[in-house]
Amino acid sequence: MTPTLARRGRLILASAATFLVVSAIHGAPPLAALGSVIISALLTAYLWFFPTAILLRRKKIELSWWIPPGDQPGGALSVDRPFALHVAFRNHAGRRLRILNVRILGTSALQLPTRFEAVVPAGRQVEVVGEARAQATGYHVLHGAVLTFGDVLGLFNVRAYFPNPVAIKVFPRHMDTRSQALRQSGGAAHEQVGMHHVRRRGLAGELRELRDHTVGDSFRYIAWKATARQRKLMVRELETEIVVTHQILVDIAGTMRNGSPGRTKLDYAIETAAALARAALDSGDRVGLITFDSRIYSELKPTSGHHHYLKLLDRLIEIQSVVDEDLTDLTNSELVATVAKYLAHQEAIDVRLRKAPPIDDAKWERIQAGPSGELYDVAALSKVVGTLLKAMGQTRTHKASAPAWWWSRVNIGADSEPQMAKLRLFCRLRGIELPYRQGDDAVDRIKGLAAVAEKLASQSRADVLILISDLRGLIERPEVTARSLARARRSGQRMVVIAPFGPAFASAASTLNGQMVADVLTREEREHVEQARRLLVGHGVPVIEGTPVDSPAMLLRKLARARTSMRRVA
Repeated sequence: MTPTLARRGRLILASAATFLVVSAIHGAPPLAALGSVIISALLTAYLWFFPTAILLRRKKIELSWWIPPGDQPGGALSVDRPFALHVAFRNHAGRRLRILNVRILGTSALQLPTRFEAVVPAGRQVEVVGEARAQATGYHVLHGAVLTFGDVLGLFNVRAYFPNPVAIKVFPRHMDTRSQALRQSGGAAHEQVGMHHVRRRGLAGELRELRDHTVGDSFRYIAWKATARQRKLMVRELETEIVVTHQILVDIAGTMRNGSPGRTKLDYAIETAAALARAALDSGDRVGLITFDSRIYSELKPTSGHHHYLKLLDRLIEIQSVVDEDLTDLTNSELVATVAKYLAHQEAIDVRLRKAPPIDDAKWERIQAGPSGELYDVAALSKVVGTLLKAMGQTRTHKASAPAWWWSRVNIGADSEPQMAKLRLFCRLRGIELPYRQGDDAVDRIKGLAAVAEKLASQSRADVLILISDLRGLIERPEVTARSLARARRSGQRMVVIAPFGPAFASAASTLNGQMVADVLTREEREHVEQARRLLVGHGVPVIEGTPVDSPAMLLRKLARARTSMRRVA
């Protein structure tokens, strides 16, 4: 925290140096005197401003911030809805402080205020309010802020970092769910009476209408009294109330995550799954959720109610913060280096080794080499992280904390050390973003779909299966995909695939070369989607192409068109 020259100070110093150089070349004492006076004035201003750096070292300045409830129901924060960020500066020193700029550090999906200015009198507190916005759903963290202090003349400034981690939970944007949920057209017997009135021929239920007999109607459904009155065969149409069970399957692979925050296929999948689930639950149906990549990542069994909807949202939000070893592209050495650098900046704790121990020293068992060759004390790092995790667990409140599984569930390999699970859990809770695995291995993706099909086959029968996936890696081995789809369909009466179309989520090209590349990628994506559509339609599964402007009502209209085209093909 050493004061440095601001832009104005550098210009003044450069002018003083120019006067001294010119005076030395041309022998002009007045210029030399003027340059000396300017330098003396700068030194005086530096000595006057230097106590500010001392106050920062003595922690006489405090920063705190908070986020009030949002404007959504229940005070929730949602995507693309601005929310207020209140920042308070407390000055415990005996002199006025000028804050020239505040740079807030947070996760990449947050758009944070860039300009904060304040003058904090001695012994006072000043509060400023800025507008922030979340571009994507998830658990996000504000890590801290870099404050730039300056003098009255604008000659010097000093920067200081104030760590103050605050976690926020951002829900998917609200979508219109007044349209009816996806459901089967014929209905099925169920153990629970529901809100859907499904038209069925049969001997049980409330009478809907009497109609003329058509080919295929059973004689058991003939209304004999009406037939005698009309002197032609009449059939009873009855209406039965049922509950529909929906299973939503969400692909969370790396190809679903490509793009800027808020504009990825996975963001679309989360919002679509949340909207369809809400529409179904509002209709009295039951909804389950399975997320998968090369394996099943999370599962929520079908049930109903508002509490279940909140649990489903937690599962959807959590897939944005995956830290499992097999799903992230990060080695153990890179993980140790990432956490160690974070602790050095955030907690001022350095676990690096200044000097390597002898080659035969037993300390090497708890030392990890980083990607650049630096050495880290893993035992000390694990101890610090464990203390911080324990502190976070003790201070969280019931309403503000994430679900219980959020604080403990981390998947690591059998060969990894137990400390790695603790470090990955720390990354999740502190918002340290780990790169997701970007491999597009067809075998891994199909393996995940097969695991989903097996899981569905072992559960109770579902009425509607909704798969949200870009279908990458599923057409390279069509026979395996066909078997998985057939097995999944045996556990459900209907299956629908919603495939986000990649180019629709990409930003518009600004150059001619960029447009040419975008055209090539669009043609490649279109060809892939058509191949997948032909494969799935051949097995009786309609494919709906998803775009960022979709709503549940639009998805229903697309489904109706897809079913009509399939009937025509049949």
